Amino acid sequence: MMYFMFGAGILLLSIVFRLAAVFRLTIPLLYALVVPTLFSDWYYSHYTLANVIWYVLLALTLLSWAYSLVRRVSGLIERRRHDKAREEIFIQRVREAGRNGGGIVHTDDL
Repeated sequence: MMYFMFGAGILLLSIVFRLAAVFRLTIPLLYALVVPTLFSDWYYSHYTLANVIWYVLLALTLLSWAYSLVRRVSGLIERRRHDKAREEIFIQRVREAGRNGGGIVHTDDL
């Protein structure tokens, strides 16, 4: 029974750390686990400072999420802009081919 509980605890910690890594919360999670456990005297004597450090770590994580979101949205906008330019070039080539008596429209370089 003890081995089962130990295994379940290890499995739970594995899942928690995997989720923390996905959401970039590994450092705040380690801080939350290590500081009150290993540095409990310092933690309780500097409780406000310890909480401020915790909140700063979470704020930095939120900033990294916002930065990633902005980069992803700007990438989507830039991709849409390139697609629109390619579409305009293609339409222009089709019109030119129609004016020249109907020919082949080359799309290799688009």
